[in-house]
Amino acid sequence: MRGNFDHSVDLIRFVLRRERVISALWIVLLAVFAVSLAPGMGDMFDMEAREALVQTLENPAMISMMGPVFGADNFDTAAMYWVTMPLWIIIAVAVMNIFLVVRHTRADEEKGRSEVVRSLPVGRLANLHAAMITAVIVNALLGAMTGAGIVAAGVEGMGFAGSALYAAVIFASGMFFAAAAALFCQLSHSPRGAAGYSFAVLGVLYMIRAVGDVGNETISYFSVLGLAQRTQAYIENHWWPVWLILLQAAAIAAVAYKLNAVRDMGQGFIPARPGRKDAPKSLGTAFGLSWRLLRTPMIVWLGVMFILGASYGSILGDIEVFINDSPFYQTIVQVSPDFPVTEMFASMVNSMMAFFCLIPLLIFALKPRSEESDGRAEGVLSRSVSRVKYLTGYAVWAFGASVLFQVATAVGLYISAAAVMEEPIPLGVLLRANLVYLPALWVMIGFAILLIGWLPKAAAVIWGYYALGFFTSFIGRVLDLPEWLNAATPFDYIPQLPVDDVSILPLAVLTAIAAALTAAGFVFYRRRDMLTV
Repeated sequence: MRGNFDHSVDLIRFVLRRERVISALWIVLLAVFAVSLAPGMGDMFDMEAREALVQTLENPAMISMMGPVFGADNFDTAAMYWVTMPLWIIIAVAVMNIFLVVRHTRADEEKGRSEVVRSLPVGRLANLHAAMITAVIVNALLGAMTGAGIVAAGVEGMGFAGSALYAAVIFASGMFFAAAAALFCQLSHSPRGAAGYSFAVLGVLYMIRAVGDVGNETISYFSVLGLAQRTQAYIENHWWPVWLILLQAAAIAAVAYKLNAVRDMGQGFIPARPGRKDAPKSLGTAFGLSWRLLRTPMIVWLGVMFILGASYGSILGDIEVFINDSPFYQTIVQVSPDFPVTEMFASMVNSMMAFFCLIPLLIFALKPRSEESDGRAEGVLSRSVSRVKYLTGYAVWAFGASVLFQVATAVGLYISAAAVMEEPIPLGVLLRANLVYLPALWVMIGFAILLIGWLPKAAAVIWGYYALGFFTSFIGRVLDLPEWLNAATPFDYIPQLPVDDVSILPLAVLTAIAAALTAAGFVFYRRRDMLTV
């Protein structure tokens, strides 16, 4: 009789082999990011600047965004690091684990891979078990590398005890979201639904933590994010939240295993919403199909951009005192005596938001490639559907969303700033400062479309180019990078309003380059063969 976990070890090896690149990149990037900021954080602020930072962080808006301020009485480098960094690392770890588990469970079912595996003499729970054990290994490696890296950095106050707890927090938080994703993979009938429910839980837990941190601290204990912050690594080193998070993860995983044991392949316990008897006429067009596939993420990201803009706008009332006391942030913001600090900070926020909204825009632009690699585009294009019209549907929504996202950011920033400032930055100024980034965004979208048409297997190169642009735009403000490196990305040609004057020529050239890249992508896409691998 076949056991539920038969050949789990073989499947674990198989999943680890599939993850050898993706998870390795996640581990290295997150660990380097978490470790690299620890040594330099103490040099960013003198004692006076740290006092100003505490006052800024104790603003209710900042508490709701980042969490409570621990160790304010002795706000050394360790306390500063713990208050400002771990929440974002944990959120990134949650995203990593959600994608990992969904990719190797529900997504494999949808693509038919799990059916092939289950046709072999493997246990019913072996596939889920392999994904979860892989999550254990990945989270353990990430936690160990992060903790060991901080210890090796030799930062004062960040010794072995606190780093071990930090590593445990990363591991426990990652396993909680891996278990949550595993549960929703059983409940949902599709990988998109499983990922959507998992990210919704992440968002709800973030809001619970925010409400609890600002109002009643007890409420924060009902959020994994709130519990993780209350370990106070490097400050008080409380271990009990880690054990509580692991207990919750184990309970959720046990339910996921139980449901997987009784669930039919390809089905979910949450019934799929019954569709219309007849498909709408819009689905008979390539443009309507692309809208149907992109409308939900587009609406979600529109809300995200508005909320992010509002979050930064809520701190504009206190930001001037904080920046004036910090030489480091004066360099980052590029403070000029000719302009108000709040406007300079808003300019930096606009730049950050442009890069943030570029993430979904590139995902939208690359959607035809993912549909092609999953074998769905071939079924559409084998009919009387023009390749040009098919690609146009996705391109139009990507370019259109760039305008909507920039407007949403400016409106969110203005509404929130108007509530905390006597004389907020005019909405028109914020709109111009955001919309001026459109030509650079269009160049990136056009480059993605060119890669889809010309080098589809190398389409991921666009993310490396994105990383280069982010690095030169922000890290380059502190480091003395070569001018040619800055000039290699379209964002170097965008005027930083209100400091720079708007010159039509570079914006027009960028727009023309974007149009040329897009047109070339269409030409190559129309001529090349479809790929299904």
